[in-house]
Amino acid sequence: MDRVVQQAIAQILMPLYEPQFSDHSYGFRPKRNAHQALTKCKDYITEGYGYAVDLDLEKFFDKVNHSKLIEVLSRTVTDGRVVSLIHKQLHPQHHDHDGKT
Repeated sequence: MDRVVQQAIAQILMPLYEPQFSDHSYGFRPKRNAHQALTKCKDYITEGYGYAVDLDLEKFFDKVNHSKLIEVLSRTVTDGRVVSLIHKQLHPQHHDHDGKT
């Protein structure tokens, strides 16, 4: 069920935040893929650039300040129910082996 909720949240947030991303960003972006990123790297090499930067944000949401993230989201996402749902996804309740919180 978490994947369904995450996908629903992504569908709400994508149109709000996609325009703010750098044109140089390719990861997990609509209509962009790794092959396009590599092609762009080749173009830059041809232009004389000597470095490419690859960032893996796999653990980003584990380490980011969640309170600050919710604060920033709340500036754009005005529906408190959506913000609350995102907050719950960032802070899942852990259950012990008896199913108690």
